[in-house]
Amino acid sequence: MDITRSAQQQVHDFNQAITLWFRGETNRENINDVLGRLHQDFIMVAPDGSVKSHEDLAAWLPKVFGTKQGFSAVADQFIVSYSADNIAIIVYHEMQKTPSTINNRRSSALFIADGEGKIRWRHLQETWL
Repeated sequence: MDITRSAQQQVHDFNQAITLWFRGETNRENINDVLGRLHQDFIMVAPDGSVKSHEDLAAWLPKVFGTKQGFSAVADQFIVSYSADNIAIIVYHEMQKTPSTINNRRSSALFIADGEGKIRWRHLQETWL
């Protein structure tokens, strides 16, 4: 298994899932299309410096379902910072757009593969550009 390729695909797949979620173009029952990609001990350091846990995101996501019509998130400029058998740290650029705003961020994400080879996000650090 090439964990770096799988991790990069996870970023793309997550962005697609969160785009559909924010637009309300999926069913609320599909919340695990977003949350299921994250390790239960997931931690995110947001661009404003706040720290969010898996539990925090699980409580927040239902509140933002369908609230960002026209939203999109696209990742590119991937850099493999570190890779071993079951972990990878990937750095990438992400652009988020709505009809009225565009914001860019540089993100660093730690991915871990479990015993069955399923890749999950363990940590995410985002920085505004």
